[in-house]
Amino acid sequence: MTRLRNAGAAAVAALAVWLATLSPATAVDAPRLAGELDAKGLVAAVAAQHGNVVVLNFWATWCVPCREEFPDLVRLEKAYRARGVSVLGVSIDLPKDMPRIEKFLSASAPDFPNYIKRAGGDDQDFIESVDPKWGGELPFTVVYGRDGKKAQVLSGKQTYASFEKAVAALLK
Repeated sequence: MTRLRNAGAAAVAALAVWLATLSPATAVDAPRLAGELDAKGLVAAVAAQHGNVVVLNFWATWCVPCREEFPDLVRLEKAYRARGVSVLGVSIDLPKDMPRIEKFLSASAPDFPNYIKRAGGDDQDFIESVDPKWGGELPFTVVYGRDGKKAQVLSGKQTYASFEKAVAALLK
């Protein structure tokens, strides 16, 4: 009986360790990171917002223009949330940069989910799930209409006014 209990406890501990590696969003110090995404997960995250205008922004902590425009995304989401705008962020940082990502998100305090691109997998599949014409430049934003269809691509650093213009046209 003791062996069975010990084996059960070991299995539970192993499961907890495994789950922690799959879901960084559960870490106490990373409340704003919703998890990892691959190409399929990215498509599902956008589809889950069907009925809203979706602003999907790709950023990285090492990207100065990304960090500079991020407060405008936070502001946009707060201003337009009640009107049906959802902002989703995706960090292109490497998993080893998780402490930097967590620190950035804690300082930025976004009220919208942010993900990290899952390490491994086919980068080309990921890029094509976003936009086949995307060359990998950051920041990069794709705006989807309420119908879930891609409406606009914003490449490079944007201003609050440019984000607002992109969503306002889709809210009419």
